Amino acid sequence: MPRIFQQTPQQTPQQPRSSSSRFSFALLLAVLGAVLALPPFVASCAQGDPTASGTPIVEPVATTQPTEPAPTAAPTTTAPKQPTNPDDALAPVVTSVTPDKGTVGSVGPSIVVAGTNFVPRSIVQLDGAPLATSFVSGTELRATIPTTKLAAVAVLRLSVGTSPPGGGASKEITFEVQNPGAMLTSLSPLSVITGTGPTTLTANGTGFVPGAKVVFGGTDLTTTFTSSTSLDATIPASLLLNTGSVPVTVVNPAPGGGGSASIAFTIANPQAAVQAINPSTALVGSAALSLTVNGSGFVSGSNVLFNGTTLATTFVNGTKLTAIVPASSLGAAGDFPIAVSNPPPGGGLTAPVVFRVQYPVPQTTSLAPSSGAVGSGPTDVVITGLGFFVTSQVTFDGAPTATTFQDATHLKTTLTAAQLANAGTISVRVVNSTPGGGTSAALGFTALNGVPAITSLNPASVSAGSPDRALTVTGTGFVSSSTVRSNGVLLMTTYVTPTTLSAVVPSSHLINPGSVAITVTNPTPGGGTSAAKALTIGCDPSGVDVALGAIGNVTTLATGFAAAPLMSIFSDAAADSSCAATTLDPNNLRPGKYLVVQNTAGMPVTLSAWAVCTADGQQDDAFLTFYRRPTPPANDSERLACTGQISEGIAWGAGYSSPEAGASSWCPGLTKANGGGIVLAACEKAVVHIQPFSTTNATYTAPPFLRVKPE
Repeated sequence: MPRIFQQTPQQTPQQPRSSSSRFSFALLLAVLGAVLALPPFVASCAQGDPTASGTPIVEPVATTQPTEPAPTAAPTTTAPKQPTNPDDALAPVVTSVTPDKGTVGSVGPSIVVAGTNFVPRSIVQLDGAPLATSFVSGTELRATIPTTKLAAVAVLRLSVGTSPPGGGASKEITFEVQNPGAMLTSLSPLSVITGTGPTTLTANGTGFVPGAKVVFGGTDLTTTFTSSTSLDATIPASLLLNTGSVPVTVVNPAPGGGGSASIAFTIANPQAAVQAINPSTALVGSAALSLTVNGSGFVSGSNVLFNGTTLATTFVNGTKLTAIVPASSLGAAGDFPIAVSNPPPGGGLTAPVVFRVQYPVPQTTSLAPSSGAVGSGPTDVVITGLGFFVTSQVTFDGAPTATTFQDATHLKTTLTAAQLANAGTISVRVVNSTPGGGTSAALGFTALNGVPAITSLNPASVSAGSPDRALTVTGTGFVSSSTVRSNGVLLMTTYVTPTTLSAVVPSSHLINPGSVAITVTNPTPGGGTSAAKALTIGCDPSGVDVALGAIGNVTTLATGFAAAPLMSIFSDAAADSSCAATTLDPNNLRPGKYLVVQNTAGMPVTLSAWAVCTADGQQDDAFLTFYRRPTPPANDSERLACTGQISEGIAWGAGYSSPEAGASSWCPGLTKANGGGIVLAACEKAVVHIQPFSTTNATYTAPPFLRVKPE
């Protein structure tokens, strides 16, 4: 919950007992004085480290000033007990804030608070209320003054607080909100004829505040505040008796405030008249220009005045004058009077016409940088263009932002982390105020998605023939619109975190052994596709004695009948050697060997198996058959459910013989070549069964080896 930094006295470390009661009493008084002198510290309503999440904690600070310490009876030399908790923090100390002033009505500025003893859980507080605080270092914190705090003249109190353990509240420093400087842009009317009675004068501009005064040639006029852009004042008749040009300014009260640039109010004789000027406008900062004044009653001694200043004038005829307006007169925006002064006798000033010095429509040409990664922190952006002024304002998607004027072609501002949280294009514009002014064309700042990367898959492998399989993809740079693909095919994807996605790989991708390429794609702007991570698809090897391997691979195994269990022998009394016709003789037991084999070639194969019989003239004799099942038969009934044929060489049945029969007519073989092999699908398991005719007969001996081969 939010925590308020209250000023509570610290407990004074316990002092050791003294044998002297007078010394103990003095020591007690010293300790009491030290307790009363202690500064306020932070009271917490929750245990634990509030910065464990890495996010600054916003906590208000009490405004009560620490009380003066009470006199002590005697000084104590006992050092305070040092904190033993490694998370204890010292009380923060604030030495300065930059900037330390703001202007009424402006955008709240970002501030840098300098000091010592800052920790990640330290917060900046304004008038006792917490501000969102960025920890930079033990001597620097950053925050932003809310714009709402700049609504009126005020002295704001800034402090820093650190929550327990340890910590405390710093002394307060001030941030002053001052009145702006007034800017006078026009007067209405700009002139009167000499001898006119009391005249109401309207001053137009910006930055006016209650208490502002219109000053007429050094005389404060009775002024009525209308708005921040308009004041009304009354010029008494006594100030309108003589012809001339009177400087008019607006003065805002302190703090801050101050006087505007002046605009001349003309008290004119009616003799001459100005009808038109050409040109009637110029841009702020323009070079010197030639001005043509058309009217009547001009004489060779006539002079053109710009805002009360006499210009170098050329007489053309009684209806036309030309004059040079210097660049120095075009440095500030405003509506300025152009008048003609005729020399005496008679003569005097004409009623003026308005010459407007206005801001141009700004032009933007580039941003630096023009893009940034999604998730970036606050990013400074420099806008390059033309027609920039101190009053120019940068906007992001139409919203004004704090702007720093660098020069006439460069402005600087900052994109916040929130503005860079999602991919997209932010419209950046520059606005110049009136008079003139306008809004530039937009430049786009692009928040770019990064290229994702995969570090691991879970599971990393699955068995061929698996059903739809949930897959967890771990990596970096994932966004809410990231998608997972399997061999380029879009999968149903769920965004979990910037480092985790989940997806479902369909069973149709898991049919055959091998692998599928898993990738992650981030959309534009930016974005891209990660390097592929292989999801391995293999055969389930459980219970397998022999993995057949690639097509053509031959595996040779010792028959090892001596260790094999005894079982009923196949009967070769009938002429038919098929599994469907054969029988077992339960009265004659012989050892039998089972081998579970698996097709791992990644495609269908024909299983071939044969005995290797000797060529020493012996009649090696055995029965050989297949079972299309993943486990050996458990009893005689299951033994009779073999697949295809039972081979005992060429001497029985259809004569399925081994290709390595030697001299034996009874050497068994079931191969692709003799038609006895069986076809296995990818990863399919089968059982090869071999049983000798006899293990004791010297003529019909047991074959020593068995070979299996995928074809």
